[in-house]
Amino acid sequence: MQWNEGYVADIDYPSGFFEEQSPAYLNFACVLNGYEPVALDAPFSYCELGSGRGLTANLLAASNPQGDFYAADFLPSHVAGARQLARSAQLDNLTLLEDSFADLAEGRVAGLPQFDFITLHGVYTWVTADNRGHIVNFIKRYLKPGGIVYVSYNALPGWNATLPLQRLMLEHADRHPGRSGAQLEGARRFIDTLRATKAGYFGAQQPRLQHRLDSLKNDNANYLAHEYMNRGWQPLYHADVARDLAAAKLDYVGSTELPMAFPHLYLSAEQQTLLDGMPDEIMRQTVQDYLLNTPFRNDVYVRGARRLTPARRLDCLRRMGLALIVPEVRAEAELDWVLGKVQLPPELLTPVLAALRAGPASFAQLAALPALAAAPQPALYPLAEMAALLVAAGQAAVYCVDAAPACAQAARRMNLAVARQSRFDDHYQALASPLLGNGVVAGLVQRLVYLALAEREGAMEQADVDPAAVAATVGAQMALQGLRLGAADAPAAAELADLEQTVRAILQHRLPLWRQLKML
Repeated sequence: MQWNEGYVADIDYPSGFFEEQSPAYLNFACVLNGYEPVALDAPFSYCELGSGRGLTANLLAASNPQGDFYAADFLPSHVAGARQLARSAQLDNLTLLEDSFADLAEGRVAGLPQFDFITLHGVYTWVTADNRGHIVNFIKRYLKPGGIVYVSYNALPGWNATLPLQRLMLEHADRHPGRSGAQLEGARRFIDTLRATKAGYFGAQQPRLQHRLDSLKNDNANYLAHEYMNRGWQPLYHADVARDLAAAKLDYVGSTELPMAFPHLYLSAEQQTLLDGMPDEIMRQTVQDYLLNTPFRNDVYVRGARRLTPARRLDCLRRMGLALIVPEVRAEAELDWVLGKVQLPPELLTPVLAALRAGPASFAQLAALPALAAAPQPALYPLAEMAALLVAAGQAAVYCVDAAPACAQAARRMNLAVARQSRFDDHYQALASPLLGNGVVAGLVQRLVYLALAEREGAMEQADVDPAAVAATVGAQMALQGLRLGAADAPAAAELADLEQTVRAILQHRLPLWRQLKML
């Protein structure tokens, strides 16, 4: 077999950032579900498997200088780009490896430590069964007792309707040799032709299938090639993955889809009663996936999971904090997350958001607010549920109060490196926050504004930044990439005016947030 073992290797995967891979986020998932987290107020070790172009690993290393980070990918173009970004930010706590899962699992990579965290996003069901075995063996060899594993993957039964689509695309590719991008385009055209004949498979009333067909038409071609054109591609049931990982002594503890820790948010009373009668956690999770028709799982495992006592759980929650990551958050009682809309009590949400607008706060500080302190039960419990929903809705982020580094220089060097790269492309769509120990999504114009401020002496601290000058600089850099903010036929003056308005909004709303999150 070729070195890529049937995995798409001639086209780069898009550069993505995944906040749920951060140590603080994974710790919060453990605490929400009642399990002991990993201490972050001391040095820790972290490894990402299948790290792609390395943006997540770079941002996490920059925002957690007390951690020793490793990231491995077997595509040399991915590793080269990740190393270039790390060099630009002068990171000294990130090691980027170009090695296969087999080499890693069999101990052929010298100098690897025992890890507190091992994460892999979306990889497990994209690779062959042999490589899944190597992943389990790597975890068995290198994860510390008490260490946390994050593994996300395409799940059954939610992907069931799409299995024939992927198989058809792969069969079409086999008969049309070429580069993956060309094979994907050919398969897209063939699917369109087949749908035009009113083929019965596409006519079935399957919402999941329609979602995938829309994705096939509209999504990034690089992502689609990696999603559909891998030989080892195989969605799995939770029971399959849990049994695989049991060989590395891992216990399932919960999901990084944080509101999943609160079943009353997404299960009916009848469904909850059914699950409560299941004999073990593997069966409960598998049946729950049937109830929800789950297409993707974000699972957290621990090697030797330890249950928290109620007192210890409250202590862990007090050591967590919450920060807004988007401006102009309103006290709306209805929040959207992946499983629908949830109503929050405005008498709790309103004071919490008011406090967070003034700046990040620990759960202990929020629980002491008059509106929460009068609650009949420990205020930290409803606060934790509210925080989980705010995070799931993309409005806030959690952090570990004891772990916030005194020095933010590594994160600021990383942000400058990302912002400078944004002059040439739009690959790195996030910035590092040392307060959060995590990244924050940032659009192209935001990153170019960050760069314009950073490259002006003292501009980050000044209140009298000239928006017109910043807009002119940003517009010139976008023009070099052939990008325009407005319609292609818009007059240049009108386009610059629109850009200046956008810059003013960033300076008014995003800049204060960046300061609160210690990003500059």
